[in-house]
Parts: sequence; C-alpha cells; structure tokens
Amino acid sequence: MTEVKICGLTRSEDVLAACELGASILGFNFVAASPRRLSIGRAREISAAAPATVLRAGVFATESRDEVVRAVREVALQLVQLHRPVREEDLEELGVDIVPAVPVEAGREGLPPAEILARCRAVLWDSSGGRGRAPDWAALERAGALPVPTFVAGGLDPMNVGEVIRRLRPQGVDVASGVESAPGIKDRRKLERFFEAIREADRA
Repeated sequence: MTEVKICGLTRSEDVLAACELGASILGFNFVAASPRRLSIGRAREISAAAPATVLRAGVFATESRDEVVRAVREVALQLVQLHRPVREEDLEELGVDIVPAVPVEAGREGLPPAEILARCRAVLWDSSGGRGRAPDWAALERAGALPVPTFVAGGLDPMNVGEVIRRLRPQGVDVASGVESAPGIKDRRKLERFFEAIREADRA
C-alpha cells in the first residue's frame, strides 16, 4: 500500500484513528506560524497514544537547531521534515532520518545537492505548506524519478488522492487539511474515505 502520513495532528483521538486506519507516519507540526503548531509537551503527550510501529515525524521550518534537537529527543521523533534547505550538519547532528520538503514549482533545481539527497529518507514534494493548495501535478511528472523515495502533498483529499497516486505512483502521500473539519481537527469520515481511495488506487 502507498505509505500514508497524516500530518498536523493535535488530538490523541486523531492519532488513534490514523493508526487504526493504516497510517505509517504521524506528523507533528512545530512551525511557529502554523495553526497546527504544538508545544513539545503536547506533542509528546498525544504521540504516546500511537504504537511503536508507527513513525513519528516533526515538521520544522525556521526553528533553531536546539529546538529541533529538543523535539527529536523529547517526542522520540524518527523523522524530521524540513521546510528549508537541508545542510550537512542536519544529517550529522539530528540523529534521525531527514525529509526535505521541496516546492513542486522548484522542480529538480530545488532539491538538495546529490551528496545530501542520497542520505535523506525521502523527498516531500509540497507547495502547500498546510494550506490545502494543490500544485501542478504535471510538473512532477516532468521532474522524473529520484534516487530516494518521494512523497507528495498539497491539496490532497478523498476525492483526488486516488488520481494523484495513479498518475504519479509516489512512495507515499501526506495530508493535513484535506481530512479536517477545522485546522488540526481531523474528521473521522474523511480519514476513512481517504484511506479507501488509496486502497482503490493501489489495486488499479
């Protein structure tokens, strides 16, 4: 099955629902400007509801190295998603897998240098920044295959995720607003329909 990351989680019940439905990665947002931002304490509390088999990812942008390191340690994050250029020191100092978030419009020019990219867990193609805005999927088709797995995000919801999977065949998909009733509040029925659409696309 296509891997699924449910991002912008703010409630324990939504963590449990995401895990029950088949999410492989849970996303906790630490970006200062995000309406889904969590404190480290709150992220630690709600992430404890998830089984150890589900990966925990932290989302960061301009936060300091010390903030990222503290979140990794205290929330037991296994992935760090960076909405800024990935540096060599990120790979050396954070101690977890890195996922650079690259705007779709930037294409391959927006990717980290080859020697850094090869050491990343995956690339997340995302132009939305949690705003639910769909990118130009044709631009991703033109970008071609990468040496690491790819995830896609931006405007995904139960109605279009199947088409995106059939068209791009990514390793995984990442959703936040497309399965919400309000920022940070997941809608159980939308989650169910999202996973149903993914299973249908995978069978196609």
